[in-house]
Amino acid sequence: MLDLHASSITGAAAYTDVSTILAGGDGASTVGTPVADNANLVGWGGLTTIASPILAIRLKSQDLLDTANNLEEITTAGVEGIKHFWDNMSSKAQRLISMKTGAVNTMAYQIDNYPGGNVMSIRKYGKSNQNGWYSQTFSGALTAITWGTQAFNPAGAGGSTGASNPPPGKYAILGAKVHGLTNYAVLRFQHANFGGLFPGFPVLDHSKAVARAVVSLDDIFQSDGYQFAAMSDILGIPCCPTFNITAQGTGLTLWAGDITADTPIVNLNLVKVG
Repeated sequence: MLDLHASSITGAAAYTDVSTILAGGDGASTVGTPVADNANLVGWGGLTTIASPILAIRLKSQDLLDTANNLEEITTAGVEGIKHFWDNMSSKAQRLISMKTGAVNTMAYQIDNYPGGNVMSIRKYGKSNQNGWYSQTFSGALTAITWGTQAFNPAGAGGSTGASNPPPGKYAILGAKVHGLTNYAVLRFQHANFGGLFPGFPVLDHSKAVARAVVSLDDIFQSDGYQFAAMSDILGIPCCPTFNITAQGTGLTLWAGDITADTPIVNLNLVKVG
């Protein structure tokens, strides 16, 4: 199962380690250190604001093949405020992401995969699934560069008007569309069935032309609403987390880490698998 953690800094005019665990209960004890020994780093990246692009970004770790040169990308007058990198690195050592931007708020994230867990592969394209879209609005504005949480409860406050929770059963998360973002954010999910891990991915608001105009064409951003399904295809491992919904509720909690103080609207794409 995937597990996403994030960190932040305020300002990065020169190369600066994004070395503060994201406030609000990230769950990591040390920035960039996997929560268990059997981690495999499958994705990482950074985000700032649309107006202050990422000028340089690199990942440093003693687990890298070339520890002197790190993994690095430098742009010349770039416009991207968010960058994502795929990886495949077995890792126990600390991984630090360092960035150079013009932004006041800067965030970095790392996505590890842990073998096993309640997870399955569902292809983004191909055989159709009986899926459903469910909207959930956060109850209030987030604090910038701080995790905010919202219970996923379409039948209650913040859900669609007149909606109900999905019928009891086993569900897989295919992905999510997120609206109401000024810039960019990371989204992750918590459930008792996830074994203490937080599967997630970076997001932008595709309804905003300015956001679409300054983001790379990476599949993680082009697979809006199907991020976990796309990751299953790209990485060749099960990436869609599965969880049980009962008559008492979904038990699912949404976590959002945002560059600015937005009130996200999360449109969750679920498929019933049991």
